Amino acid sequence: HRERPACVLLTTGAMNPPHKGHAQLLRQARERLEGAGYQVWAAWMSPSHDGYVGPKAISKRTVHLSSKLRLHLAHLLVLGDPFVAVGYWEASKKGSWPDFPQVAEELQRTLKRLVDDQAELMPTLNLLLGESGWPRVFYACGTDHAERCGLYDGFGRFCADVGVVVVPRQDEAPEPERPPEVFVASAAPGEVAGFSSTKIRESFQIAGKDE
Repeated sequence: HRERPACVLLTTGAMNPPHKGHAQLLRQARERLEGAGYQVWAAWMSPSHDGYVGPKAISKRTVHLSSKLRLHLAHLLVLGDPFVAVGYWEASKKGSWPDFPQVAEELQRTLKRLVDDQAELMPTLNLLLGESGWPRVFYACGTDHAERCGLYDGFGRFCADVGVVVVPRQDEAPEPERPPEVFVASAAPGEVAGFSSTKIRESFQIAGKDE
């Protein structure tokens, strides 16, 4: 029988700080894609550039953790995880900060080089290539980001062979999915569903006042 198409997952965001919910979002997306018939080979969580996170934190009058610290915390969070890894390119890029479509394109370029270099020895790598010949990436995000950036309409206006998986919180009602461009995953179960970078930053500030 025909082998299932392969893909990888990417999520971006301030991750100020990163927490287990960011990694779980990728696992929820994987579950939905596997249910749709894909092999999901890997996933990356990519903390955003200081050029984006710093001004955002100032505007919200909240704590800004440096990219170096956020990358280190993310590394510790997924250390030993067989599925989720940290993407360093976005936060480490010199100059102006890259937006999420640029991060997806950079991941595709990196994977394309791998396929071009190794497919002769490992033909299964070709399963990763989408209809336009680029590695198939699904961008996973929450409902707020999907609405704000028009991602319920798909990722096609940004780059080819990139889909979207929207992962809602338990109390949210996402828009209908439109496979194969847009999928909607189940909300994360249990305690991890309530994890929030905002709540963690607030706890920093409360602790500081107590001291």
